[in-house]
Amino acid sequence: MYHIQMKRHVVSRNRTGLGTQFWRAQQPGGYQDVAWENGDSYCNIDNDPNTPCAQGLVPQYVAKVQNVDDVKAAVNFARQHKLNTRVKGASHDYLGRSSGNGTFGISTIDLKGIQFEDNFTLNHGSARSAAQSVVHIGAGEHWYYVYKAADARGVSVVGGASYSVGAAGGWVLGGGHSALSPQYGLGVDNVIQFEIVTPDGKLRTANQYENKDLFWALRGGGPGFGVVTKVTYKTHPAIPAIVALLMNVTYTNASYHGALKTFLSMQPDLAAHNFSGYMYPSNTNLLAELLVANSADLNGANATLKPLFDFAEAETTAGRPMLVQTMGYVVPSVFSMFPDDPATVNEGSGSAAILGSRLVPLDIFKGARLEAFTTFLVKQPFISILHLVAGGKVSTVSPSATAVHPSWRRASHHIVLASGWETNTTFALRNQIRSGLTQVTQGFAALVPGFGAYTNEADINEPKWSETFWGSNYPRLVSIKRNIDPLGIFTCYHCVGYQD
Repeated sequence: MYHIQMKRHVVSRNRTGLGTQFWRAQQPGGYQDVAWENGDSYCNIDNDPNTPCAQGLVPQYVAKVQNVDDVKAAVNFARQHKLNTRVKGASHDYLGRSSGNGTFGISTIDLKGIQFEDNFTLNHGSARSAAQSVVHIGAGEHWYYVYKAADARGVSVVGGASYSVGAAGGWVLGGGHSALSPQYGLGVDNVIQFEIVTPDGKLRTANQYENKDLFWALRGGGPGFGVVTKVTYKTHPAIPAIVALLMNVTYTNASYHGALKTFLSMQPDLAAHNFSGYMYPSNTNLLAELLVANSADLNGANATLKPLFDFAEAETTAGRPMLVQTMGYVVPSVFSMFPDDPATVNEGSGSAAILGSRLVPLDIFKGARLEAFTTFLVKQPFISILHLVAGGKVSTVSPSATAVHPSWRRASHHIVLASGWETNTTFALRNQIRSGLTQVTQGFAALVPGFGAYTNEADINEPKWSETFWGSNYPRLVSIKRNIDPLGIFTCYHCVGYQD
């Protein structure tokens, strides 16, 4: 058990590690997003060293568990003392659900283990599932190490797009999108089984035969049902080739609207040609990383971008310089897209970030809706990130099969609006940024009525949070939550059961 006190003289000895996500994940009081670590304070490594430091949002005590028995003991302790409890794995929560002022924490980062099995079956009484290839992953593993092991094994696994995102924690509990999702579904669509210590302190198995309601809730219902110790995912055959296309499109402000509209109009064609990826438009340039799994056709991938090349040529001819630069290559596996030593990679950890988001359908990239959406993105003041991570196999799953918002099954993209602040930003300005992001996100929502948000990358201040995060699945989630956690030990702000 760790008593976490944020003392500056202790932290100062670790200046070199403060920006690295793996170091932060290992610290009982470390979080990737410091908006949920320090809260509104000036207690940061680069502020005045004489500034008084309080606890912030870091739990006052943390059990850094080493095995399932430790987890049981920690959960029993929390229940017996009626402690509001938070679970922290890789620390990538952008909605503050793994921290909280005055809470008790359970850190699962040391629960390691990656085990492959070729003929795994589920057995319950006379029921027996067909044998399949799976991987069992401990709650403390990062996706980088899972991809590395899968590559060596000759299989692929649907996972996150970051070196350090946890492979068996908040990512999958919130749904888990991936560049492979159009090929194989969301993370929750690939889960075969959970092992979880529930609020009564018991280790339970949840799958299609055992604890079926809990199995459903854990696939998208977010945190709040206990401490997951292990997740079993189905594996897929090795991907022999992936086309990776990097783009940098530069233009003048006069061409911004037209360039963005042209690029957005291409999204249905990109989806139809099996693309996935991530796109970052701004008023000066557009960056994109586009992927085509199970393909080595670079020429075909480039040909799909022809409308953008044509628009750039026309703009340049008209005296408005515009340049489309692409770099394409073929990689042999998912793991090969993570070539750097994880100890040296900095993914922006240790900064303050807040997000808003919505899922959107392909129809928003067509006709009058395209013009309205383009105008919205051009005028709104925040960073925008387009994730082409839905459609395909994601759309073939029943909206009620898992607990994620049903609109995931009708969406093609997950689109994020992002902001943040510096360590010396005034509290008043931080509040303006927060309220501004919520207001703009609601304007975005009006463009896509009936579509929700991805709960792991969304605005914690959503006014209709339960509807936005889970839609028609929420009543069932609440019922399961009340049954599994009647004392509300694992309840957090705008999580399932929060209103209780």
